[in-house]
Order: sequence, then structure tokens, then C-alpha cells
Amino acid sequence: MKSFFRTVLAVVVGILLVQLFSLFLIFSMIGVMGALESVEDIKAHTVLTVDLTKTITDKEVNDPLANLNFRSLKLPEQNTLYAALRAIEYAKSDDKIEGILIRADGLQMSISTAQEIRDAIADFRSSGKFVYAYGSGYGQFPYYVASVADSVFIHPMGEMMWFGLASQNFYLKDALAKWGIEPQIIRHGKYKSAVEPFMENEMSMANHEQTMTYLTSMWNYTTNAVATARQISVEELNMFAEGRVAFLPKQALEAELVDGIYYADQIDSMLLAKTGRKADEKLRTVSLHDYSQYVQQQQSLDLSAEKIALVYAMGEINDGDEDDSAIGGDAYAEIFSQLRKDSTIKAVVLRVNSPGGSAFASEVMWRELTRLREKKPLIVSMGTYAASGGYYISAPADYIVASPLTLTGSIGVFGMYMTYGKLLREKLSVYPRVVKTHSHSDIGSVMRPLDAFERELMQQSVENTYSIFLSRVAEGRKKTSEAVDSIGQGRVWSGLDAQRLGLVDELGGLDRAIAVAAERANIADNYRLTVYPKQELSFFNGMVNSFLTSKAQLAKQIFGISDPEQEFVENIERLLKKRGIRAEMPYMIEIR
Repeated sequence: MKSFFRTVLAVVVGILLVQLFSLFLIFSMIGVMGALESVEDIKAHTVLTVDLTKTITDKEVNDPLANLNFRSLKLPEQNTLYAALRAIEYAKSDDKIEGILIRADGLQMSISTAQEIRDAIADFRSSGKFVYAYGSGYGQFPYYVASVADSVFIHPMGEMMWFGLASQNFYLKDALAKWGIEPQIIRHGKYKSAVEPFMENEMSMANHEQTMTYLTSMWNYTTNAVATARQISVEELNMFAEGRVAFLPKQALEAELVDGIYYADQIDSMLLAKTGRKADEKLRTVSLHDYSQYVQQQQSLDLSAEKIALVYAMGEINDGDEDDSAIGGDAYAEIFSQLRKDSTIKAVVLRVNSPGGSAFASEVMWRELTRLREKKPLIVSMGTYAASGGYYISAPADYIVASPLTLTGSIGVFGMYMTYGKLLREKLSVYPRVVKTHSHSDIGSVMRPLDAFERELMQQSVENTYSIFLSRVAEGRKKTSEAVDSIGQGRVWSGLDAQRLGLVDELGGLDRAIAVAAERANIADNYRLTVYPKQELSFFNGMVNSFLTSKAQLAKQIFGISDPEQEFVENIERLLKKRGIRAEMPYMIEIR
């Protein structure tokens, strides 16, 4: 009996602790929201700090608590790309901002987002104000952003890396066979390599070719930009990547990759002098996050201005509704339908950041996008990925703007699912038995592989979907299906190459796409943005949802699971769950 009461007491205590922790999270969130309501006024002689270790995403997530750091109990800053770009632009003419300091100790944003931030800082320099960069050490991409500065400085104990680009993937054929898991795969596209890791143990020549092509394109672009900024030849930078790789501070200074070696306090002294302040005074700085909020407060909303809809399409494309990490075909089709009917919306900018997904959901959205385009300008802005299904929904646009470092194209189709009958029989001694009225009544069962007849049926579906995909792109880009097929076949391209091939109209960022939309709607002098999808969670429901979805992050913090390990496991789980016809790019493309 005592054991029973001890158990009940333990359960009650556990429930109380969970409730207390939930209340703590909610009150912490209320406190954070209260702090965000007002931002201190910016004083004269202030330096704007752009910290590359702070995350910048396309849109704010509905679930900020899901990313809570459970060790420090701090909420991450939510910097949106558009707000960051507007803040840097505003700083050009803000007399209180003397210059920018880029803090380049790491990079917590995608390389295409980093490219847009770099371009904005380059434009800021045209005001005549200074831009300095400082890092305790420089990784390759942080240095790429930092190289835009007037002067680049490094810590005396730092190190600078410059080694070229690489992309890594994992091949699982033997691993799956070892566990009796049999992938059922049908594809169309010589370069459609999303399913290749399940079919082979080695990378195909076609996949190697496409990967080397987009890596080379991206490397050449970034290297040319660094060469121009630092007045170093491209040949010398390539020699560094091949033979030097890592630079100690003095070596980086001798190679003219940096302009000085200083401690952090020496940088502060330098900035004090640069901003006309005395050596014994405190340096005035404002973070990009806080300055963005300040700028929003300074710029009053003109309700008489015409509206441009900015629609964020982020994540994998799925059937049904959307969430923070996925694009729901039905939900987004409804958004596009509403925007078409809304006479107050004069143009639409679709920001695509997706590797693709369900071909059916892509077609559902394509239909509504073509109807929308008939009524008002539709401009696409491509982020890190706009590939396969991501390109499918981009194709109807009047005009496509992409970053040079965007990964796009991947016009191809595959069908895939896993079967586990062999695993059950040979590893677990479980024997599935089925009764069926016809030979193929259990087609698609995860208990057995496809037979020849069924594979042919699936191949027909894949070929039909690919043919429709080609026609959608051909119509949108005013090409023949044969021309699209010659650059399709599932091949991934950089934004730079995509423009050359006619898949993209212009290289640029989100701000450029919005400007094009305003020009085409004849409202370039007076417009305002309205963002979609709308966040519909109530405050209370949002807190509960955030708490419930934060358990994975809590487990990561407690058990010390690294981000790469977590990402690898999540990607494997995601791929093992895929079924049906997919328009999706190769998975886990990580460029470093």
C-alpha cells in the first residue's frame, strides 16, 4: 500500500513540476513580449552591429518557445530578412548611425540570406559611412560576408579558413538491406538524385556532375566577390584554397585577407575614435535586431498606401494544411484564391524557400497561381531553395528573382516508399499474411515489394507527372517542353546558372522582387506590405503549443545531441515516411 501511495505522490509531484515549468515559460514569454513593445531611442554617434551568429529567417515562426535554450532559458532573437534589409537601408540616412560593425564569429543563416545581407551592407557603404568587420576567427562564409567591409580585423588568437566548397551525402543501400528494408523507387530524370542514396552505395556520375557544376558556380561567384572587395586575384584565392586552407592572423595579414590584428577592446577604442567619442566614454552600439524594431516604430503605417501581398512559402510541400516548417497545398491554394479576389491587393510577391515535395500539392497551388497571375502581377523571390516542387510553384510567375547562391531547377519526378516485409520475417520472425480478392488488391503494401506489373503502373504515373511538370514550366517560361527537358531531368542549378538558362529572370534579393512588384502594379511611390500566411494561433494556444513542441529541444539540451546528429536523424526519418509521386530535390544538400 505504501508503494502505491509513493507512486501516486511521485506522479502528482511530476504533474505539478510540469505545470510550474509551463507557467514559467508563459510568464517569461509575456515578459519578453512586454520588452519588445518599446525600444530605447537611438542616440547620436551609434554603431549598428550586424552579428552573423544571430539567426535571420524569411519569416517569424509561430512557435518561438520551440527553440528556447533550456540551459540559459533565453529565447532566440527572431530577425526577419525583410526587417533586417529595411533597417540597414534606413541606417544609410540615419544621422545617428555612424557606421556598421560586422561581427563574424560564425554564420547562423543560409548562404543566400547572407548574400542578401552582404548586398545590403555594400549598398550602405555608398552613403560614405564606414563598415568594419571583426571576428575571433573566420569561417569561410562569415569571411565572405565580412569581406564587403572597408576594413577586416581578426583576434590575435584567431584563425581564418579558406578551403573551397563541398557537399556531402549518405548512401544507405547496404544499410537498408542489412535490416531487410526494401525501397520501392520509380523516377524520371537522369539527375533526379533524391532517391539515389537508397538505391546505391556510390554517387552516380550524373549526380557528381550536377553537384560539381553548382558548387563551382557558387564558388566562382563568391570568390570573384571577395577578389573584388579585397583587391586580390581570383587565381591567388584559389591557390590559398588548394595549398593554404587555414591562416593564422599574421599569415592572413600578409596575404592581405585582413587589415589588422586586434583584441576586442582595441576595436572598441578604434570605434570610439571613429565615431568622435572620447576614449573614456562608453561605445554606443545597437544590434540589428533592436534597430529593426526601432525603425519599424519610426516608420508609421500609411493606411492609404496600396497593398502588396508577401507570401512566404517555406519548407517541404505537403498535401493539406501548412505549419511553420511545411507548405500545405490546400491551405496555400486558398490563400492564392483569396488574394486573387481581394481588390485591395495590387500585386503578390511569393517568397519561395522550398526543396519541393508532393507533386499533387504543387499542381493544386500551380492552378491557383495561374489564375492569380491573370488578375495582378505575380513576382517570385527565390531564397535558399526553390527546387523541384519549389520551382513548380515558381513557374507561373510573371517575373522570377533569385539569389546567385539559390539552388533551383531540379525539374524531375520520383515515386518512392519503403517495404518492411523482409525485416519482419528475417529479423523479427513476424510473418504477415494477407487475403485478397484479386492479384493486386494489396498494391502499395509495405509488407512486400512491387511486382513487374505494379512497377510499370507506377512508372506510368511518374512519366505522366513529369510530362505535366514540363508543360507547366514551358508555359510559364515561354519555352518548349523539349527545351525545358534538356535542362530538366532533375538537375539542380545555382541561381547564377538558372538565369543563364532562362529559368530565372534576374539576380537579386527579396527587396528587389518587391520593387519589381511595385513597379508592375504602378504603385512604386506608395505601397505597404501585408504578410501571408497569417498567424492565427491565440496567445494562450500558442503558449501551450510551444510548450508541447519544445520537448525535442529539451531532450537535445539534456542529452547533448548535436545539431548535425539531430538533422541527420530527422532527414532519414522524413525520407523513410515519403510515399507517392514526389517533385523534390536531392535531400540534405549541405554546402560548407
